[in-house]
Amino acid sequence: MQNLSGELIVVGCLPDIEPKKLKKIFNGRTISTKNLNFIDNYFPENTIKFKDISDSDVISEGITQTQVNKGINMIPLISKTYSHLQKNIIKHLFNRHLLLYLYPHEKNNYHVRISWGCLGSCTYCAIRKAIGTLKSKPIDDCINEFEIGLKQGFKNFIITADDVGAYGVDIGYTFPQLIERLSSFKGEYKISIQDFDPKWIVKYIDDLDGIFKKNRISSINVALQSGSKNILKLMNRYNDIGKISDAIQRLRNSNNDFSLDTHFILGFPSETREDFHQTMKFVIDNGFDMGFIYRFSLRSNTKADKIEPKTPQDELDYRMLTGMKILKNHKYKVLSLSKNSFYSFYK
Repeated sequence: MQNLSGELIVVGCLPDIEPKKLKKIFNGRTISTKNLNFIDNYFPENTIKFKDISDSDVISEGITQTQVNKGINMIPLISKTYSHLQKNIIKHLFNRHLLLYLYPHEKNNYHVRISWGCLGSCTYCAIRKAIGTLKSKPIDDCINEFEIGLKQGFKNFIITADDVGAYGVDIGYTFPQLIERLSSFKGEYKISIQDFDPKWIVKYIDDLDGIFKKNRISSINVALQSGSKNILKLMNRYNDIGKISDAIQRLRNSNNDFSLDTHFILGFPSETREDFHQTMKFVIDNGFDMGFIYRFSLRSNTKADKIEPKTPQDELDYRMLTGMKILKNHKYKVLSLSKNSFYSFYK
């Protein structure tokens, strides 16, 4: 791209995550994820400023469609038929909440991003360098976006952020206060909560218990990462496994009509087979409805890079395959998604 006539500006996480590697091949201007408003400095002549543009609540499919899609879209009748068949086949094959992750641009989904950045400091995470610390969106803005979606006829609302449960800590509110207000509107709609750190489940369980009883929550993704206390400590994540399990079961008891989702990592440095089996046991014992299993992938310049011993690749292969077998033995369906680097499971 640098060989083209126009100026190339690199935007996103890369400038903050791998600045030295980027510098070796690129000396142009950059904009990091946590400083997207710098676009206005680079294009001062623009009449509409980037900082004044509100979030897009409906995700576009963009230009990443397959050649077959490009071909069939030329003929309206075939395009409409193909879209109808594709949608219904996927609904029958997969857990419906899995579709929120595989097809986030589904036209019936309305996204409300409630904050940027994260308060965590996980030892394996490189993205934290690029997204920065927590910056919550004003609560009235979140509510107004939600209400606009309702007026437009949307029924499926996805609450998303880098650190969803941390919402409001920096502006004097809490996540339960926001969800309480969002779930109080009249009408037929459901709310999906994505990537909720277990520590917030434990912290807010009393409030969440009452909110879940309203039957507005269709799913919540509790980002577990490991079921081993030792590994969670090394990850610098909340590690009281007992309290996490108690909170999850309390939500189940308050309302069983929602999908309890998760994702976790296998093969973190120093993880033993006992740690691995503790993770699988936690998933089974707590009855998660859907989730993702990720093979650990080391990121340079993270604290995890210095944790020893590393898990050998053949042992990683073993745990990925064994985890899949354990899930299948407990009546889960497993969908392989990327050459054994991660897969999903669902009931």
